[in-house]
Amino acid sequence: MSAVAKAIEIIGGQTKAAKLLSTKQNIIWYWINRHCQAPAKYIPRISELTNGEVSVNDLLADHQKSNKEDAA
Repeated sequence: MSAVAKAIEIIGGQTKAAKLLSTKQNIIWYWINRHCQAPAKYIPRISELTNGEVSVNDLLADHQKSNKEDAA
């Protein structure tokens, strides 16, 4: 499970996360199911919404995993 998926689960689901992040639920769905990462500008707020259960570093690690897969 990606860190963003774990974070959204902790926050209370895609709809609630979308509302708290001022975006749409389908955007959150794409983060989880297509990109497996959240855009960098949302990472600090997502971590904050999880009360630190998912750290900024955890969320940034999703980016590193994705970049390695692109390079392979």
